[in-house]
This record gives sequence, C-alpha cells and structure tokens, in this order.
Amino acid sequence: MPRVYIGRLSYHVREKDIQRFFSGYGKLMEIDLKNGYGFVEFEDNRDADDAVYELNGKELCGERVIVEHARGPRRDRDGHSGGYGGCMQT
Repeated sequence: MPRVYIGRLSYHVREKDIQRFFSGYGKLMEIDLKNGYGFVEFEDNRDADDAVYELNGKELCGERVIVEHARGPRRDRDGHSGGYGGCMQT
C-alpha cells in the first residue's frame, strides 16, 4: 500500500489533525507520527498521488508541511501515534 511522508510537522500535531488534513483524499490505512514528521498509508495509489499533489506546501497547525511519496522500505512502528494536545478545533 502506498505510503506518504509528511515533514515539518508541528510537535503539537495529533492523529486526529492528520485525519482531517487528509480527509477527502481516500481511505487512510495507517498513520504513524514521530517528532516533527510522520507517514500516512493509503489504500489506493491514486489517492496518495492526489494528496501529494494537492497538500505539499499547505499549512497544518501553523507549519507549511512537506507531503511526498515515502522512499525506502517500511520500518516497524516503534512508538505510539497521537497523544495529548493538537491544533485543530472541534
């Protein structure tokens, strides 16, 4: 399944913020957040392509993020995604 890299993320971003940011670009299979970056796995290649094309350089939580196709092999998860805080209002 296609993976997308998200760089320059705010340290306050949560999984919910990522879900909202990518809403409308297809089904997300997994969100893996690290400190300042993360990965999103899409169900469909075309949805990943659309998200990269449309969202690269857009603002999320006050930061202009990098959105591009992930390179290299997938690594195992070594931490919990999400947490407290966040930047989107409900």
